[in-house]
Amino acid sequence: MIVLNLKLDNILAFKDFEVNFSYPRKLKKTLIEGEHLRTIPTFRYKKLVVLIGSNATGKTSLIKLIWRISLFLHRKNPSFLDSLISENNEHGNIEIDFVNEYDDVAILYRAKIRIIKNNVNNQNIVEVAMYSKKLTEGDSYENSINELDNHEYVFESWQVALQEFYDNFGWQVVLPSTEELFDKFYIHADINESEKDDYLDILNNVMKTLDPAIKNVFHSKDAADAIVIEYSDERKVLIQNGNDISSIPLLSSGTKYGVAISNILFSIKNHRNGLYLVDEQFSYVTADIETAILAKMTALLNSGEQLFFTTHNSNILELGFPFHSFYFMKKTIIDGAPIINVSCASELENRNNVSPKNMFDNDAFGTAPNVDGIYSIGK
Repeated sequence: MIVLNLKLDNILAFKDFEVNFSYPRKLKKTLIEGEHLRTIPTFRYKKLVVLIGSNATGKTSLIKLIWRISLFLHRKNPSFLDSLISENNEHGNIEIDFVNEYDDVAILYRAKIRIIKNNVNNQNIVEVAMYSKKLTEGDSYENSINELDNHEYVFESWQVALQEFYDNFGWQVVLPSTEELFDKFYIHADINESEKDDYLDILNNVMKTLDPAIKNVFHSKDAADAIVIEYSDERKVLIQNGNDISSIPLLSSGTKYGVAISNILFSIKNHRNGLYLVDEQFSYVTADIETAILAKMTALLNSGEQLFFTTHNSNILELGFPFHSFYFMKKTIIDGAPIINVSCASELENRNNVSPKNMFDNDAFGTAPNVDGIYSIGK
Protein backbone atom coordinates (compact mmCIF):
# COMPACT_ATOMS: atom_id res chain seq x y z
CA MET A 1 0.00 0.00 0.00
CA ILE A 2 1.45 3.32 -1.11
CA VAL A 3 -0.25 6.38 0.39
CA LEU A 4 -0.54 9.20 -2.15
CA ASN A 5 -2.94 11.73 -0.67
CA LEU A 6 -4.87 12.08 2.56
CA LYS A 7 -7.71 14.45 3.46
CA LEU A 8 -9.12 14.72 6.97
CA ASP A 9 -11.98 16.84 8.27
CA ASN A 10 -13.25 16.79 11.85
CA ILE A 11 -10.89 13.89 12.58
CA LEU A 12 -9.06 14.37 15.91
CA ALA A 13 -7.41 17.82 15.62
CA PHE A 14 -7.34 17.66 11.81
CA LYS A 15 -9.84 20.02 10.20
CA ASP A 16 -9.88 20.70 6.46
CA PHE A 17 -6.46 19.01 6.38
CA GLU A 18 -4.75 17.66 3.27
CA VAL A 19 -1.30 16.21 2.66
CA ASN A 20 0.15 14.80 -0.55
CA PHE A 21 2.92 12.23 -1.00
CA SER A 22 3.33 12.14 -4.79
CA TYR A 23 5.61 14.24 -6.97
CA PRO A 24 5.23 15.06 -10.68
CA ARG A 25 8.72 15.23 -12.16
CA LYS A 26 11.69 12.90 -11.98
CA LEU A 27 14.59 14.41 -10.07
CA LYS A 28 17.91 14.77 -11.89
CA LYS A 29 19.93 13.98 -8.77
CA THR A 30 18.64 12.15 -5.72
CA LEU A 31 19.94 9.88 -2.99
CA ILE A 32 16.68 7.94 -2.98
CA GLU A 33 16.47 5.63 -5.96
CA GLY A 34 13.31 4.02 -7.29
CA GLU A 35 10.72 6.52 -6.06
CA HIS A 36 8.14 4.99 -8.36
CA LEU A 37 5.95 1.93 -8.71
CA ARG A 38 7.73 -1.27 -9.63
CA THR A 39 5.30 -1.93 -12.50
CA ILE A 40 4.74 1.68 -13.69
CA PRO A 41 7.99 3.71 -13.49
CA THR A 42 6.20 6.91 -14.51
CA PHE A 43 3.99 6.68 -11.43
CA ARG A 44 6.11 8.53 -8.87
CA TYR A 45 5.60 8.77 -5.13
CA LYS A 46 7.68 9.69 -2.09
CA LYS A 47 9.34 6.59 -0.65
CA LEU A 48 10.46 8.47 2.46
CA VAL A 49 8.22 10.81 4.46
CA VAL A 50 9.92 12.44 7.45
CA LEU A 51 7.52 14.25 9.79
CA ILE A 52 9.14 16.96 11.91
CA GLY A 53 7.48 19.28 14.39
CA SER A 54 7.35 20.47 17.96
CA ASN A 55 5.55 18.54 20.70
CA ALA A 56 1.84 17.78 20.23
CA THR A 57 1.73 18.86 16.59
CA GLY A 58 0.01 15.74 15.28
CA LYS A 59 2.93 13.58 14.13
CA THR A 60 1.93 10.51 16.13
CA SER A 61 -1.76 11.14 15.39
CA LEU A 62 -1.08 11.16 11.65
CA ILE A 63 0.91 7.91 11.85
CA LYS A 64 -1.83 6.26 13.91
CA LEU A 65 -4.52 7.45 11.50
CA ILE A 66 -2.76 5.96 8.47
CA TRP A 67 -2.37 2.73 10.44
CA ARG A 68 -6.02 2.64 11.57
CA ILE A 69 -7.33 3.44 8.08
CA SER A 70 -5.19 0.60 6.71
CA LEU A 71 -6.54 -1.75 9.38
CA PHE A 72 -10.13 -0.77 8.58
CA LEU A 73 -9.71 -1.37 4.85
CA HIS A 74 -7.72 -4.57 5.28
CA ARG A 75 -9.76 -6.22 8.03
CA LYS A 76 -13.09 -4.58 7.20
CA ASN A 77 -13.75 -3.76 10.83
CA PRO A 78 -15.16 -0.30 11.71
CA SER A 79 -13.94 -0.49 15.32
CA PHE A 80 -10.56 0.74 14.08
CA LEU A 81 -12.25 4.09 13.36
CA ASP A 82 -13.69 4.52 16.86
CA SER A 83 -13.07 7.76 18.78
CA LEU A 84 -11.79 9.67 15.76
CA ILE A 85 -14.47 12.36 15.39
CA SER A 86 -13.40 15.73 16.77
CA GLU A 87 -15.09 17.12 19.87
CA ASN A 88 -18.35 19.00 19.27
CA ASN A 89 -18.81 17.45 15.83
CA GLU A 90 -21.36 14.90 14.71
CA HIS A 91 -19.43 13.51 11.77
CA GLY A 92 -15.92 13.17 10.39
CA ASN A 93 -14.61 12.62 6.88
CA ILE A 94 -11.57 10.78 5.55
CA GLU A 95 -10.40 10.59 1.95
CA ILE A 96 -7.36 8.53 1.05
CA ASP A 97 -5.77 7.87 -2.33
CA PHE A 98 -3.50 4.85 -2.42
CA VAL A 99 -2.12 2.32 -4.85
CA ASN A 100 -1.59 -1.43 -4.56
CA GLU A 101 0.55 -3.60 -6.81
CA TYR A 102 -0.65 -7.15 -7.44
CA ASP A 103 2.10 -9.05 -9.25
CA ASP A 104 2.27 -7.15 -12.57
CA VAL A 105 -0.88 -5.09 -12.05
CA ALA A 106 -1.12 -1.74 -10.23
CA ILE A 107 -4.47 -0.36 -9.10
CA LEU A 108 -5.11 3.17 -7.89
CA TYR A 109 -7.85 3.59 -5.27
CA ARG A 110 -9.73 6.47 -3.73
CA ALA A 111 -11.66 5.66 -0.58
CA LYS A 112 -14.02 8.19 0.95
CA ILE A 113 -14.99 7.31 4.51
CA ARG A 114 -17.78 9.08 6.39
CA ILE A 115 -18.09 8.52 10.13
CA ILE A 116 -21.36 9.61 11.75
CA LYS A 117 -21.93 9.70 15.49
CA ASN A 118 -24.72 7.47 16.69
CA ASN A 119 -25.83 8.70 20.10
CA VAL A 120 -28.39 5.90 20.45
CA ASN A 121 -25.98 3.01 21.02
CA ASN A 122 -22.61 4.83 20.81
CA GLN A 123 -21.66 2.78 17.74
CA ASN A 124 -20.68 5.08 14.91
CA ILE A 125 -22.24 4.71 11.50
CA VAL A 126 -19.50 4.19 8.91
CA GLU A 127 -20.21 4.72 5.21
CA VAL A 128 -17.75 4.27 2.36
CA ALA A 129 -17.54 5.27 -1.30
CA MET A 130 -14.73 3.74 -3.38
CA TYR A 131 -13.36 4.03 -6.87
CA SER A 132 -10.49 2.15 -8.45
CA LYS A 133 -8.52 2.47 -11.65
CA LYS A 134 -6.16 -0.03 -13.23
CA LEU A 135 -2.97 1.80 -14.10
CA THR A 136 -1.38 1.45 -17.52
CA GLU A 137 2.00 2.32 -19.00
CA GLY A 138 2.73 6.04 -18.82
CA ASP A 139 0.24 6.76 -16.04
CA SER A 140 1.08 9.04 -13.14
CA TYR A 141 -0.84 10.17 -10.10
CA GLU A 142 -1.10 13.66 -11.54
CA ASN A 143 -2.71 12.54 -14.82
CA SER A 144 -5.12 10.29 -12.91
CA ILE A 145 -6.50 12.94 -10.55
CA ASN A 146 -9.18 14.21 -12.93
CA GLU A 147 -10.63 10.74 -13.29
CA LEU A 148 -10.69 10.33 -9.51
CA ASP A 149 -12.23 13.77 -8.98
CA ASN A 150 -14.87 13.44 -11.71
CA HIS A 151 -16.17 10.08 -10.58
CA GLU A 152 -19.64 10.18 -9.01
CA TYR A 153 -19.20 8.72 -5.54
CA VAL A 154 -22.10 6.95 -3.86
CA PHE A 155 -21.82 6.24 -0.16
CA GLU A 156 -22.88 2.81 1.05
CA SER A 157 -22.54 0.89 4.27
CA TRP A 158 -18.96 -0.21 4.78
CA GLN A 159 -20.04 -3.85 4.47
CA VAL A 160 -21.39 -3.29 0.95
CA ALA A 161 -18.70 -0.88 -0.23
CA LEU A 162 -15.80 -3.11 0.82
CA GLN A 163 -17.21 -6.53 0.01
CA GLU A 164 -15.32 -6.75 -3.31
CA PHE A 165 -12.24 -4.89 -2.14
CA TYR A 166 -9.24 -7.18 -2.05
CA ASP A 167 -5.81 -6.13 -0.94
CA ASN A 168 -2.49 -7.83 -0.59
CA PHE A 169 -0.74 -5.02 1.19
CA GLY A 170 1.11 -5.38 4.43
CA TRP A 171 2.42 -2.84 6.86
CA GLN A 172 4.50 -2.62 9.98
CA VAL A 173 4.06 0.03 12.62
CA VAL A 174 5.98 0.87 15.78
CA LEU A 175 4.75 3.53 18.18
CA PRO A 176 6.25 4.76 21.47
CA SER A 177 6.03 2.46 24.50
CA THR A 178 3.65 5.00 26.03
CA GLU A 179 1.02 3.89 23.51
CA GLU A 180 -1.31 0.97 24.20
CA LEU A 181 -0.19 -2.30 22.54
CA PHE A 182 3.34 -0.94 22.07
CA ASP A 183 4.51 -1.17 25.69
CA LYS A 184 5.75 -4.74 25.24
CA PHE A 185 8.65 -6.41 23.47
CA TYR A 186 7.92 -8.14 20.18
CA ILE A 187 10.42 -10.72 18.98
CA HIS A 188 10.17 -11.77 15.33
CA ALA A 189 8.82 -15.30 15.71
CA ASP A 190 7.60 -15.87 12.15
CA ILE A 191 11.02 -16.23 10.58
CA ASN A 192 12.26 -19.40 8.96
CA GLU A 193 15.59 -21.07 9.62
CA SER A 194 17.33 -19.35 6.72
CA GLU A 195 16.33 -15.93 8.11
CA LYS A 196 17.41 -16.49 11.72
CA ASP A 197 21.05 -15.62 11.12
CA ASP A 198 20.05 -12.44 9.29
CA TYR A 199 17.73 -11.41 12.13
CA LEU A 200 20.38 -12.07 14.76
CA ASP A 201 22.97 -10.17 12.73
CA ILE A 202 20.73 -7.10 12.64
CA LEU A 203 19.90 -7.44 16.34
CA ASN A 204 23.57 -7.67 17.25
CA ASN A 205 24.57 -4.70 15.12
CA VAL A 206 21.81 -2.49 16.50
CA MET A 207 22.05 -3.53 20.16
CA LYS A 208 25.86 -3.32 20.26
CA THR A 209 25.70 0.14 18.71
CA LEU A 210 23.21 1.26 21.35
CA ASP A 211 25.24 -0.28 24.19
CA PRO A 212 28.92 -1.20 23.58
CA ALA A 213 28.85 -3.34 26.75
CA ILE A 214 26.64 -5.89 24.95
CA LYS A 215 28.75 -8.84 23.85
CA ASN A 216 26.21 -10.98 22.01
CA VAL A 217 22.51 -11.42 21.25
CA PHE A 218 21.20 -14.89 20.51
CA HIS A 219 18.00 -16.95 20.49
CA SER A 220 17.21 -18.65 23.78
CA LYS A 221 17.47 -22.43 23.82
CA ASP A 222 15.29 -22.71 26.92
CA ALA A 223 12.39 -20.35 26.20
CA ALA A 224 10.21 -20.04 23.11
CA ASP A 225 10.14 -16.76 21.17
CA ALA A 226 12.89 -15.27 23.29
CA ILE A 227 16.33 -13.76 22.91
CA VAL A 228 19.22 -13.50 25.32
CA ILE A 229 21.37 -10.40 25.63
CA GLU A 230 24.82 -11.23 26.96
CA TYR A 231 27.05 -8.51 28.39
CA SER A 232 30.84 -8.39 28.36
CA ASP A 233 30.88 -9.10 32.12
CA GLU A 234 28.91 -12.34 31.46
CA ARG A 235 25.58 -11.02 32.78
CA LYS A 236 22.61 -12.16 30.71
CA VAL A 237 19.13 -10.74 30.16
CA LEU A 238 16.28 -12.86 28.81
CA ILE A 239 13.64 -11.06 26.73
CA GLN A 240 10.50 -12.95 25.78
CA ASN A 241 7.69 -12.02 23.46
CA GLY A 242 5.18 -9.98 25.44
CA ASN A 243 7.51 -8.83 28.22
CA ASP A 244 6.72 -5.34 29.48
CA ILE A 245 9.40 -2.99 28.21
CA SER A 246 9.65 -1.28 31.60
CA SER A 247 10.22 -4.59 33.42
CA ILE A 248 13.50 -5.58 31.75
CA PRO A 249 16.59 -4.92 33.92
CA LEU A 250 20.02 -3.61 32.88
CA LEU A 251 18.95 -2.20 29.51
CA SER A 252 19.06 1.57 29.17
CA SER A 253 15.96 3.40 27.91
CA GLY A 254 17.47 3.74 24.44
CA THR A 255 18.64 0.13 24.27
CA LYS A 256 15.12 -1.10 25.05
CA TYR A 257 13.98 0.41 21.76
CA GLY A 258 16.68 -1.55 19.93
CA VAL A 259 14.50 -4.63 19.47
CA ALA A 260 11.70 -2.68 17.75
CA ILE A 261 14.26 -0.84 15.61
CA SER A 262 15.85 -4.17 14.62
CA ASN A 263 12.45 -5.61 13.71
CA ILE A 264 11.76 -2.75 11.31
CA LEU A 265 15.23 -3.00 9.75
CA PHE A 266 14.78 -6.76 9.29
CA SER A 267 11.36 -6.30 7.67
CA ILE A 268 12.57 -3.59 5.30
CA LYS A 269 15.72 -5.52 4.37
CA ASN A 270 13.63 -8.60 3.54
CA HIS A 271 10.76 -6.61 1.97
CA ARG A 272 8.16 -8.21 4.21
CA ASN A 273 5.74 -5.28 4.03
CA GLY A 274 5.08 -2.40 1.70
CA LEU A 275 4.28 0.31 4.24
CA TYR A 276 6.42 1.09 7.28
CA LEU A 277 5.31 3.50 10.02
CA VAL A 278 8.02 4.40 12.53
CA ASP A 279 7.04 6.84 15.27
CA GLU A 280 9.16 8.21 18.13
CA GLN A 281 11.52 5.24 18.40
CA PHE A 282 14.60 7.39 18.97
CA SER A 283 13.66 9.68 21.85
CA TYR A 284 16.33 8.01 24.02
CA VAL A 285 18.81 7.41 21.19
CA THR A 286 21.61 9.79 20.21
CA ALA A 287 21.12 11.85 17.06
CA ASP A 288 24.05 10.24 15.22
CA ILE A 289 22.64 6.73 15.69
CA GLU A 290 19.14 7.79 14.64
CA THR A 291 20.53 9.46 11.53
CA ALA A 292 22.54 6.37 10.56
CA ILE A 293 19.56 4.04 11.06
CA LEU A 294 17.22 6.20 8.98
CA ALA A 295 19.80 6.37 6.20
CA LYS A 296 20.07 2.56 6.22
CA MET A 297 16.27 2.06 6.32
CA THR A 298 15.86 4.36 3.33
CA ALA A 299 18.64 2.68 1.35
CA LEU A 300 17.00 -0.72 1.90
CA LEU A 301 13.59 0.32 0.55
CA ASN A 302 12.52 -1.17 -2.78
CA SER A 303 10.31 0.42 -5.40
CA GLY A 304 6.72 -0.05 -4.27
CA GLU A 305 7.61 0.46 -0.59
CA GLN A 306 7.14 3.52 1.61
CA LEU A 307 8.49 4.66 4.98
CA PHE A 308 6.91 7.22 7.32
CA PHE A 309 9.25 8.41 10.06
CA THR A 310 8.70 10.95 12.85
CA THR A 311 11.55 12.74 14.57
CA HIS A 312 12.68 15.73 16.64
CA ASN A 313 16.23 15.34 15.31
CA SER A 314 16.99 18.17 12.89
CA ASN A 315 20.33 16.56 11.96
CA ILE A 316 18.31 14.31 9.65
CA LEU A 317 17.81 17.36 7.44
CA GLU A 318 21.51 17.14 6.56
CA LEU A 319 21.33 13.62 5.11
CA GLY A 320 20.98 14.94 1.57
CA PHE A 321 17.51 13.52 0.94
CA PRO A 322 15.24 15.41 -1.48
CA PHE A 323 13.42 18.43 -0.08
CA HIS A 324 10.16 16.68 -0.87
CA SER A 325 10.88 14.02 1.77
CA PHE A 326 10.55 16.48 4.66
CA TYR A 327 7.22 17.56 6.14
CA PHE A 328 6.83 20.11 8.92
CA MET A 329 3.84 20.03 11.24
CA LYS A 330 2.53 22.72 13.55
CA LYS A 331 -0.51 23.35 15.69
CA THR A 332 -2.29 26.68 16.01
CA ILE A 333 -5.29 27.70 18.10
CA ILE A 334 -8.13 29.30 16.14
CA ASP A 335 -11.27 30.41 18.00
CA GLY A 336 -10.22 28.22 20.90
CA ALA A 337 -9.86 25.08 18.78
CA PRO A 338 -6.55 23.36 17.93
CA ILE A 339 -5.84 23.17 14.20
CA ILE A 340 -3.00 21.12 12.69
CA ASN A 341 -1.23 22.23 9.52
CA VAL A 342 1.52 20.62 7.48
CA SER A 343 3.88 21.93 4.83
CA CYS A 344 6.39 20.13 2.64
CA ALA A 345 9.89 21.58 2.40
CA SER A 346 9.72 21.50 -1.40
CA GLU A 347 6.83 23.99 -1.28
CA LEU A 348 9.29 26.62 -0.04
CA GLU A 349 12.58 25.55 -1.60
CA ASN A 350 13.92 22.84 -3.89
CA ARG A 351 17.43 23.91 -4.88
CA ASN A 352 20.22 21.47 -4.16
CA ASN A 353 22.56 24.20 -2.94
CA VAL A 354 20.20 25.27 -0.14
CA SER A 355 20.35 23.55 3.25
CA PRO A 356 17.00 22.46 4.71
CA LYS A 357 18.74 22.34 8.11
CA ASN A 358 19.65 26.03 7.89
CA MET A 359 16.09 26.85 6.87
CA PHE A 360 14.74 24.86 9.81
CA ASP A 361 17.15 26.49 12.27
CA ASN A 362 15.94 29.90 11.04
CA ASP A 363 12.31 28.77 11.45
CA ALA A 364 11.51 29.10 7.75
CA PHE A 365 8.84 26.43 8.19
CA GLY A 366 7.22 28.14 11.19
CA THR A 367 7.50 25.15 13.51
CA ALA A 368 9.53 26.64 16.39
CA PRO A 369 7.63 26.38 19.69
CA ASN A 370 6.77 29.44 21.75
CA VAL A 371 8.96 29.15 24.85
CA ASP A 372 8.05 32.52 26.42
CA GLY A 373 6.12 30.74 29.16
CA ILE A 374 9.21 28.79 30.18
CA TYR A 375 11.36 31.91 30.47
CA SER A 376 8.65 33.68 32.47
CA ILE A 377 8.88 31.13 35.30
CA GLY A 378 10.26 32.71 38.46
CA LYS A 379 9.75 36.31 37.40
